[in-house]
Amino acid sequence: MPALPDRSDTVVVGAGPGGLLAALRASGRSRTVVVLDQGGDIDERVRLRDAGSDEKHIITSGFGGAGLFSDGKLCLSHRIGSTIAHRFPAHEVEDRQHAIDELLRGGEDAPLHGADQAAARQLTERAQDLGLDYLHYPVRHIGSDQLVQMTAALRRHVESAASIQCGVVCVDVRPANADGYRWEVHAEAPGGKPVRLHTQNVVLAPGKIGAPWLRTLGARLNLVRAAAQPKLGFRLEGPRTMLDPLLAVATDPKVIWKAAAPRSEVRTHCVCYGGDVVPAAYQKLTLVGGHSTSDHEYDRTNTAVLATAGTDFPMSAGQVRSLVQDINQYSGDRVTAQSLGDFLTGTPTTRPVRDAASGFIPSIPDAAPGDLSALFPEPIVTLLRDYLQRLAKLCPQVLHQDNMLYGPAVERWADRFEVTDTMQSPGRPGLYLVGDGPGLTGGIIGAAESGWLAGDAIAATFTTAAAS
Repeated sequence: MPALPDRSDTVVVGAGPGGLLAALRASGRSRTVVVLDQGGDIDERVRLRDAGSDEKHIITSGFGGAGLFSDGKLCLSHRIGSTIAHRFPAHEVEDRQHAIDELLRGGEDAPLHGADQAAARQLTERAQDLGLDYLHYPVRHIGSDQLVQMTAALRRHVESAASIQCGVVCVDVRPANADGYRWEVHAEAPGGKPVRLHTQNVVLAPGKIGAPWLRTLGARLNLVRAAAQPKLGFRLEGPRTMLDPLLAVATDPKVIWKAAAPRSEVRTHCVCYGGDVVPAAYQKLTLVGGHSTSDHEYDRTNTAVLATAGTDFPMSAGQVRSLVQDINQYSGDRVTAQSLGDFLTGTPTTRPVRDAASGFIPSIPDAAPGDLSALFPEPIVTLLRDYLQRLAKLCPQVLHQDNMLYGPAVERWADRFEVTDTMQSPGRPGLYLVGDGPGLTGGIIGAAESGWLAGDAIAATFTTAAAS
């Protein structure tokens, strides 16, 4: 690993899509950019995955972020994946997204789904008749099998513009008070060696896995933020054709039910046609995620189903973390599984998953059979049961009694930090917050776009300084 420079123009914390785009856009002639990530580089992550080493940790941390081994969906719409897109004209957002799409793919082809607007209108109307909202947007599906190759190409691009330092843990970020630099970044190099970097600009892009660290740092720096509002649920897995009425229209359909209580809703999230449910580790917690290859090779399909009970049962990130810890303890730190029929009746699943599932080969046959209906809060269970009944009116196979539920699944862990239109923390010149970690985006394109905005803002400051 090359030596860490102790002075630079910009330090980027996190080598996921947000951090990498920020590094690319901030770089330029005579501008030094350093990218830090606590996890392994691409080759190391792939080697450990192929060796069967603790996959649930490997898939969430390292160069490329959690997206490296994800389903690889590039959502191309101002309506999805970002809490800041509404600040800009829709055409401007989508122009940026399409430029990012081209950059990430590096010339590789991938199908774009969701172009049939007539079919989208019909599904929207059908959902509305059932009291549901269908959110339509075009999606380019890369597939988990092609992401490594594309991310490696992106790494070569970034490496030509910035110093990449994997295995370096960012410990703290403090205002600098010497040498004309605005910020000090305190980190630990491999082996625990402490290092200190002085820089004009810091881009914090730690991803979802870094959200708790960022929450603590934000409190120390008095950064303005709103508390996280987590969504809790499971991955629903069934036969390959389970969601065909939706997948005929879009590859990542969002079907949303807004219940009676304010801010109470349930929705599908990250549909994986012909794919896998996988265990994922976040801050020593075992959760579930999903992905599928570009050829959708398996005889099963899964989607996350996530609920928030709003004002009827508000949940903080700390409360959800404690709940997940209890569920993990119950399951021996394994994924918990329950058949759909048992979940609907409140009956614990006792048979092994491979025996309880029917009509498909389950993704996680060694998941711990259990009772998610007893482990989840009752208001959440009620919402999830009601939603499944409604979703089944669009997709009848959803209610197959031998479908499997894997949990827990959690989204929206992160506090939502306040930022300007340039992704800068108000009142903190040179401190930028991007991506999923500060609660501003969800997914590859949204995170990358926030990094693009931050990087452009940094580059503009150097251009202005040079002109003056």
